[in-house]
Amino acid sequence: MDGKADGRKNSRPAGIGTGYLSLMMIFVTLCLTALAALSFSAARNEKKFSARSADYTAEYYAADLEAKRTLAEIDSIVSGCSDYRDFMMLAELDEVSGAEYEILHDGLAVSWKTPINDRQNILCRIKFSAGEFEILSWRTVSSGETEEAPLGVWLGE
Repeated sequence: MDGKADGRKNSRPAGIGTGYLSLMMIFVTLCLTALAALSFSAARNEKKFSARSADYTAEYYAADLEAKRTLAEIDSIVSGCSDYRDFMMLAELDEVSGAEYEILHDGLAVSWKTPINDRQNILCRIKFSAGEFEILSWRTVSSGETEEAPLGVWLGE
């Protein structure tokens, strides 16, 4: 029997046509373009984040250095004094920018803030007793936070 006798025509064997390949190439190109755009966006965001992080680190260490200079200034005033109620020593402490003091039964507590930027400060609190000092607090706080009013964190109680 002949292939033409049963009503079928001779046709090309089934295979992938050029239209299908063109569609696949367009799809692959669009996918690669989208991935390239996402990679570029991620790299740009990482660069911005790195720059902000470097700026903040520089601001923090500059503020930390300033806080340590204030500590050295306060230590030079207080270290030569054995009586922490001495009027002259307290008058000199009043001249230190931003320093506040509190006379304790066993010494003297001095605290001050050093600004890091417009949103954060370094809050320092030092206790002087028996000719030496102890760092009670040296931490970063937001500009609105004080030592007496920390963040309202639930402690599970």
